[in-house]
Amino acid sequence: MKKLVLFSFLSALVVSCQAPVKEREIGYHPNQDEDVKNSGWYLGTQEAIDVVLELDKVWKEGKYDEAVKFFADSVRITRSNGERLFSAAEFMDQINANENSKRITWDLVSISSMDIAPNEGGEHVGAWFNMKYTDSVGKITEWKGYESYYVLSGKVVWLDQFRQSPIKTE
Repeated sequence: MKKLVLFSFLSALVVSCQAPVKEREIGYHPNQDEDVKNSGWYLGTQEAIDVVLELDKVWKEGKYDEAVKFFADSVRITRSNGERLFSAAEFMDQINANENSKRITWDLVSISSMDIAPNEGGEHVGAWFNMKYTDSVGKITEWKGYESYYVLSGKVVWLDQFRQSPIKTE
């Protein structure tokens, strides 16, 4: 029995000393520069995904002041129209002030995280949304939204937004 306990303890110690990053490796890095050519892409963590999920929740609830807290002070935001902002407060103030933005609803349909530089920190989180805008007379416009986040130390450092029109079936 003592041997079994000792073996279990030693096994746990060996496993805990291994670098966890290698277990998350999922592919190759396309950049062939010497300093990165043998590094891979890695699965991200639930923690980075949770930052985006919590941000989405408060954003959807219209809690714009609370949403600002999810962004780093040095944030860079690029909207789908190409406008670039460097203030989360300004970004959320624009959304709050725009009456049309209050007519937009969305459903998060997919989210994933990838760590392309595991020794540097930060993860790339990508989220797909089904978006819907209902105008004042009830006309509905739908599209797909994609947002690319870079999350570092629990804060969104940059956000890039993209828009895709629905696929034409005719």
